[in-house]
Amino acid sequence: MYRLLGLFFVVIAVMAFLPQETPSEGKRIYAQFITDKNRFHQQVEQLAHYVQVNAPVDSLQETFKRSRQDYKRIEWLLEYFQPFLASHVNGPPIIEVEENEPGQLLIYPTGLQVVEPYLFPTHDTTRKANLLRELNALMSYSSRLEQGIPIDQLTDTSVMEAIRQELFRLLTWGITGYDAPETLTGLSEAVVTLRSLQQTFQPYTEKLPKSIATQLAKRWSETIRSLEQASDFNSFDRVMFIRERLYPLCRSIQQARQALTISASTTGRFLSPMVATLSDSGAFRAGYLINFGQFVSTPQKVALGKVLFFDPLLSGNNARSCASCHQPERAFSDGRVKSRAFSGRKPVIRNAPTLINAGLQNVQFYDSRVFYLEDQVHDVLNNTHEMHTSPEEVVQKLSGSSQYKKMFAEAFPAGLTAANIRNALASYIRSLTGLSARPDRYLRGDDVALSADELLGYNLFLGKARCATCHFFPIYNGFVPPHYQKVESEIIGVPRQRKVRNARLDEDPGRFNTYKKDRYRFAFKTPTVRNVALTAPYMHNGVYKTLEEVVDFYNRGGGRGIGIQLEEQTLADDPLNLTVVEQKALVAFMRSLTDTTGLTQRPNQLPIVDSNHTLNRRRIGGTY
Repeated sequence: MYRLLGLFFVVIAVMAFLPQETPSEGKRIYAQFITDKNRFHQQVEQLAHYVQVNAPVDSLQETFKRSRQDYKRIEWLLEYFQPFLASHVNGPPIIEVEENEPGQLLIYPTGLQVVEPYLFPTHDTTRKANLLRELNALMSYSSRLEQGIPIDQLTDTSVMEAIRQELFRLLTWGITGYDAPETLTGLSEAVVTLRSLQQTFQPYTEKLPKSIATQLAKRWSETIRSLEQASDFNSFDRVMFIRERLYPLCRSIQQARQALTISASTTGRFLSPMVATLSDSGAFRAGYLINFGQFVSTPQKVALGKVLFFDPLLSGNNARSCASCHQPERAFSDGRVKSRAFSGRKPVIRNAPTLINAGLQNVQFYDSRVFYLEDQVHDVLNNTHEMHTSPEEVVQKLSGSSQYKKMFAEAFPAGLTAANIRNALASYIRSLTGLSARPDRYLRGDDVALSADELLGYNLFLGKARCATCHFFPIYNGFVPPHYQKVESEIIGVPRQRKVRNARLDEDPGRFNTYKKDRYRFAFKTPTVRNVALTAPYMHNGVYKTLEEVVDFYNRGGGRGIGIQLEEQTLADDPLNLTVVEQKALVAFMRSLTDTTGLTQRPNQLPIVDSNHTLNRRRIGGTY
């Protein structure tokens, strides 16, 4: 025993003279987070004090701006590890509804975006008590943000992924004005963000080969300088910034990560962990938006789903197919104000939306009533006014086809079942992804050109016109980046008829029908703007025939701007003040977002239904 005890003390003595382990980058980053978090909290305390003592408006506004800048130093890490906490510090100022509870239980927002309208464009001193309440709520969170950062999980991989996501957040939130709509300080805040990320990355840079480190340092400097030289928010050339500055920086960071042999995140996410930019091919993975593992798409399922999509056997009268209302030539819409109902005597209640990129969102239908494409298929098949059948009835029909039974057996272990019909159709719809329009290829650096009007319109879309604060870059729908966990709905005040004054609100209650929550009355899912050149007419009720009419509606401030008294409108009601030239350019850009390459071909023929020659002639004769 004494020998063992002596040996123990010898080991301890030797260890005391050995070089100690260098603190990991995680410990250094955590320490910096604590310093920056305390700075942010103190700035919020200072703002609350100024409000309490009735400081001059300019002092209040400048202190608020400094608070936002201090938050931007910690946002990258907080958003990665604790997005829930981050949403209470800088989330959108939208009152949410507890959907799974009875009644009208409301969840009120807190944070910087809630405080902002109290101070900008002017400070309303009559609301001092309300402002102090909001600041106290913000301080209760800012005082304990370190609780959300797990120091033991600050690995090199997680740090790299958090930096990558923050660069995407800077692009989709910061420079578009999404999280600072009144102050319009997104460009100066982006400088703070980039400097913070550069500081975090510096110890990694020191380990890189000289050529890679030199190039990376140049990218950081050029990107920051581009923002610092911006004259104002509206005139900033965002397209040039993304193509010539931000994306090259993102690629250099990926190159650095690979040179350091730091593995990419393996967490299953909709946003691929392997891409350097949001415009890279394969950036988004629709296959992750499924509710069961066995629903993953395969080439066999997609091929089967495509045939089913065009087959009238899927309707109650064998006379209409999915393609009747979702025509490939129209980007899978149908060109009608509202699609024909099953009876043919009246229309359905809403306009048929495009199905291209429908898999790049986690809710479906205008009213967001289902989460998965399989459920959407089930709903449409059972809908009395749409396909007027059921998956089980379709199973009976398809069972009469040896060709169909063979295709199902090749695609699914269980063969022909109702669930597999839904999954096959959903797999086909998920395959309808088109993210290589000319603007996409232009940002990648491909040898394509955008006209002067298209470039101006693109910059307006990302900036002055505020389009990208609801139709998020680069999918241009309401799926909020970079976490991609929620699809936003908006209340914009769509009129019953096209009028520019004294308009009347369309009566469709939207999401209210699904959840029976008053806050959702007249709310509709934010659709994609891609392929809009092919999908007229527009809005859920098809009220606008042209894109020019749509732009005019938004330019006037939505429903309120044309005389609709809608208190709950979530769209900003102040006019955009776009000139005629700017409106034309905005339309030109949206028209350039057309990409149906490889998606519009119909099947050459449909499977034969054994011993039913009359039905076969009707189906294969081209009526589908």
